[in-house]
Amino acid sequence: MTLFGAIRWDAWHGELSEVGKVVEKTLSPPQYRFRLPWFAQVNKDGTVRIRGDRPGVLEQEIAYALQAGLDYWAFVTYPEEHPLSLPLRRFVEMSPQHGLRFCNIVEWERFEEPSGYHRMVRRLVGYFRLSHYQRVLDGRPLLYLLTHERRRVLQQWGSVNAFHRVVDSLRTVCLRTGVGNPYIAVMHFAPPAAEEIRRAIGADSVSAYALPGGTRDGAPFKQALGEMHRLWQRMVEVAQAIPLVSWGWDPRPRVDNPVPWHQPGPEHYQTFTPEQCALAVKDALRFVKAHHSRCEANTFIAYAWNEHDEGGWLCPTLGADGKPDVRRVEAVGRVMREQGKSTLLPKW
Repeated sequence: MTLFGAIRWDAWHGELSEVGKVVEKTLSPPQYRFRLPWFAQVNKDGTVRIRGDRPGVLEQEIAYALQAGLDYWAFVTYPEEHPLSLPLRRFVEMSPQHGLRFCNIVEWERFEEPSGYHRMVRRLVGYFRLSHYQRVLDGRPLLYLLTHERRRVLQQWGSVNAFHRVVDSLRTVCLRTGVGNPYIAVMHFAPPAAEEIRRAIGADSVSAYALPGGTRDGAPFKQALGEMHRLWQRMVEVAQAIPLVSWGWDPRPRVDNPVPWHQPGPEHYQTFTPEQCALAVKDALRFVKAHHSRCEANTFIAYAWNEHDEGGWLCPTLGADGKPDVRRVEAVGRVMREQGKSTLLPKW
């Protein structure tokens, strides 16, 4: 059965970091509050408080993920001590009996320069040892390498080809310690660029993190779905592929309240309905099945579980009545059940 993963970007921790405070601000305007994660609170002064690190939040998120039919979360991986790593640390420490698995998305500059990359290699191998780490192709640990821009890596390594040392080291340590040969997917917005990098560093397949696009007035879902299909086709034309499902793109909260790490334009897609989110998943399942020889890992990755202020999310949101809006989870879960996927509640 095709594996279903979703990207996690865990900025939702408020005053614990500058990033957390910034994204609270982006979602404070009334027109964007319908995107707030279900555990958010709206204050009397119109500001919002978003603390996903509260007790019980991650456990409930796991229940929602399983209800939607997810097999794994792909955690965007930051330094272990950073608040952006809090959910990953908590997930790793939890008993895996709930049944949800995980893997890592690592921006390639986080391996640092040639003298420091061994720290990240050791950390990843530690994750690969865990029983609930996601594996593909009869036991290979799945790893996404995010390569959205080259400037930092060129500063650190001098060339893209030189980064091959990281991949070789990771494979060598994994094989020596018996955790299996990692299956590495290069994430890039453009499949030809992803394939160029994949070849240069010795990775296994191509993928993508998000699907930006749309118009200033908001392009319809039909256009977004068409772009998804074209992206998938370009992927399988150049390499082995892990297709990307997008649940939207609308970074206008970051246009109205700029963030220091990203300056998007106002182009966006209209907010997907739950049924449209489900249709995108259904089409991805069909595509992977139809192109199984070029989708050897038998998985697709979705943007995203919780990119609330950038426009892609599956995580339930805070409904107008103050209760979690689970319609996206329910719609996607129905599609997965049609494919024979169990969407049982976790066993705590």
